[in-house]
Amino acid sequence: MTEVEKKIKRRDRIVRILLILLIIMGVGFYVYARDYYRASMVAEGALVSGDGITFEEVNGDLIFTPSTPKGGVVIYPGGRVSERAYGHLARKIAALGYKTVIVKVPFKLSILENGAAKSYVNDEMPWILIGHSLGGVSASSFAQKNMDTVDGLILLASYPAQNSDLSSAPFPVYSLVGDKDQVVDFESLQEAQDRLPKSFEGVVIRGGNHGSFGNYGIQKGDSLPDISFDDQQQYVLDTLLEILP
Repeated sequence: MTEVEKKIKRRDRIVRILLILLIIMGVGFYVYARDYYRASMVAEGALVSGDGITFEEVNGDLIFTPSTPKGGVVIYPGGRVSERAYGHLARKIAALGYKTVIVKVPFKLSILENGAAKSYVNDEMPWILIGHSLGGVSASSFAQKNMDTVDGLILLASYPAQNSDLSSAPFPVYSLVGDKDQVVDFESLQEAQDRLPKSFEGVVIRGGNHGSFGNYGIQKGDSLPDISFDDQQQYVLDTLLEILP
């Protein structure tokens, strides 16, 4: 075998190895991307128009519009949780008079599109951001960069990343967490308070867990709640009414 033939053989072997690695990585990523929490039947059943609320899906975003909106709400879903899992909560929010948008994010990871709310938040009416778990990191990031158009931030079992300083935020910030939450890092949650306004309100939900802010079952590692999904989500509704009655 000539030296040229040896080089060609080595090159072909390297190409085959690279192709095999790309295939393995592709399959692995596909499996990872498909492994997320699906919406419950209750959440799916809320994705309809009726009772004065118009529902539509636009580019994957789920939008609930009451007849006369008094404000708007954008919900950032938790990591690897279907946006549809927040349909039940969103419909209840819309029933209070808020146009409500659940943003769809790439691969169910909101940190890949922190600016997902930019298509909706504007000066035409007050807008409040809600972020659950990893979604709260994204909501905090967007709020920090758009303090002039955001009118409130509600963090559900979540806290801002270290590079998101909301200590000078001119809008109200609320942090809601269940005392049975076994997913959130409570030490980091406490430490992150330094990046929130001194006026922020922390609410501990007795009997609440991590996942019941949405409707997708029990999250891995979480504990069973002592209260119902609706009872836990009522805290979100009450908080919204405090910010924008």
